Amino acid sequence: MTTGPTFSPERVAGLRSGSLSEVRAALAGLPREELAAWLATPEGEDVLRTAFERMPERYTGGPMDGPQTARWEVERPSADTVAYDIVLTEDTCDVRETGTSGEPAVTLALDAVSFVEMASAATQGMDLLLKGRLHIRGDVHLAMRMESLFGLAEPGEPG
Repeated sequence: MTTGPTFSPERVAGLRSGSLSEVRAALAGLPREELAAWLATPEGEDVLRTAFERMPERYTGGPMDGPQTARWEVERPSADTVAYDIVLTEDTCDVRETGTSGEPAVTLALDAVSFVEMASAATQGMDLLLKGRLHIRGDVHLAMRMESLFGLAEPGEPG
């Protein structure tokens, strides 16, 4: 069992909240290494899994050529990778265990801290890509639409 830093109950509540602004507030001033170590703990893994479970609530939809599967691989040093397949249609987002939806159209691989930053709109995916923290295999166009499909793109950015 991995142990990491202990965070205040308020910080943990913010990370668990699902509210973009509360997650961003919980991230403020937190050293990347400490967050990475905490995300490698069972409590941190639970926060990552909850982020995936909440994806359907945030899904805004959009034009799609039939169902598209996006595989997310969230790497946690010293702990297991958290991975899910997200099956997207024009109107729905279905979170599934990997491998249950056929081959993905795109695979997005990133470290746990970058995933939390991107999922809370604290950092844009393009910035993570340029810093080498986000790796894309497959349909790059679909990958580039992810933030807008979940309402995370900066205002005024094209979807």
